[in-house]
Amino acid sequence: MSKRWGWIAGACLVAGPALASEGGAAPSMTHRMMLLVIQLGIILFAAKIGGMVFERMKLPGVLGELMAGVLIGPHLLGGISLPGFVYGLFGTAGPDVVSPELYGFCTVASIVLLFLVGLETDIKLLARYSITGSLVGIGGVVAAFVMGDLAAVLFSGSILGEPRGFMDPSCLFMGIIATATSVGISARILSEKRKLDSPEGVVILAAAVIDDVLGIILLAIGLGVYSARGEGGELDWGRIALIGGKAIGVWLGATTVGLIASRRISGLLKLFGDRSTVAVMALGLALILAGLFEEAGLAMIIGAYIMGLSLSRTDIRNVVIEKLHPIQIMFVPVFFTVMGMLTDVRQLASWPVIGFGLVYTCFASVGKIVGCGLPALGRNFNTRGALRIGAGMLPRGEVTLTLNKFENLNLQKS
Repeated sequence: MSKRWGWIAGACLVAGPALASEGGAAPSMTHRMMLLVIQLGIILFAAKIGGMVFERMKLPGVLGELMAGVLIGPHLLGGISLPGFVYGLFGTAGPDVVSPELYGFCTVASIVLLFLVGLETDIKLLARYSITGSLVGIGGVVAAFVMGDLAAVLFSGSILGEPRGFMDPSCLFMGIIATATSVGISARILSEKRKLDSPEGVVILAAAVIDDVLGIILLAIGLGVYSARGEGGELDWGRIALIGGKAIGVWLGATTVGLIASRRISGLLKLFGDRSTVAVMALGLALILAGLFEEAGLAMIIGAYIMGLSLSRTDIRNVVIEKLHPIQIMFVPVFFTVMGMLTDVRQLASWPVIGFGLVYTCFASVGKIVGCGLPALGRNFNTRGALRIGAGMLPRGEVTLTLNKFENLNLQKS
């Protein structure tokens, strides 16, 4: 047996360099796909092991998947050069942290997750707590923004070398990043704990979606301030109002149309006959709506959630959930593991960065807990329920990374 494994390992080492490049040219499509399937295989094992380890410690499995991504990612083990893999198993030659192919797979995984979360949401309970969710979302965004911005102002002298004001673009963007709540992480933990249909769970999901829409509007304001400062002009409130109105209009419009037309959508899907085909076609609609939301300037995951929410009141709901469950088991851990890969822990190798990171985290967390908890208390939740809602709005992940990336791209263009 040991001799057989030795032959297999030797064959891999010999074949690796031959597949890695062709005369130093750019990797072929075949090579890129070869690398993708190897990466996915490693991710599935790492995610499962990480999830099992954390669950044994009585912690959510999603944390284990995130930490597994950090460990095997391009910034640590995945960046070590190997025979046939010059940049490591997960490293890339360009500026991208992970390959476009792997990030694309991760994007599809996030859509699958939020589509199924929407399907599992109790629409009647959501309508009942919609006002509470709105107040919680708005309160959390406002308080977290102020606290994140304030943390940057207080420590700008020691971190940036000179004091900055509250309206300085760098401080504004730190405030904006503090507002984002990861719908994916919150939904995953609520689903694992079977709390999606609890009052606190419904409020958290409703508030997190509103949170993301408001984050887009705040980002527009921040970029407007940056442009106005650079050109010596005034803030273009008309443009900001247009962006904000479009974001809210697309979100509310798609939700309303989806809920009204849900039974007709269900009827059209039933024309495909086979139960598995119906489920796949429903996922196809979620992918299309997610793409349209991204084109409109909103997050894809919001579009996926709205499609799931629309179908949650139809008679095909249970069929779709059942048939897509195997896809969920495979895709979703990939999403969280790749999110972990995007974290560069080497950036923490500086005491000023660690110090500011801890302070900033505390400020942003207090902002979320207080900003979300107080409106919940005002809407007849007890103290424990309000704290649960505040804590449920704390996770950061795909939305924060997207906002951060979008900010950097726009700043570079400016």
